[in-house]
Amino acid sequence: MAELLLSFHCGAADAGPLGELLRTASGAPVHIRAEAVLGHDFSDATTAERVTGRLDRRVIELIVADEQLTILVAAVEQARRDAPVRWHATPIIARGRLA
Repeated sequence: MAELLLSFHCGAADAGPLGELLRTASGAPVHIRAEAVLGHDFSDATTAERVTGRLDRRVIELIVADEQLTILVAAVEQARRDAPVRWHATPIIARGRLA
């Protein structure tokens, strides 16, 4: 079974609810971290972000089986959100735990 690192980039206000949704839907541990984006595409930006030129985003990451990809993306798409969400999936080549 192939695994993916599934990443969702969302607004700060949406991170908590989406993280809970993904944890419930996937059964996988969910990691949320703050991310400052210095970009050129401000179509998802608030007024304050457009003024500063800095997008305040959160990244939600989880490792899932590739069969879960479409289900989880659809769940986020249907979820109640304040802002658009961008996502990508990256294949996991190897992983482990070092004690």
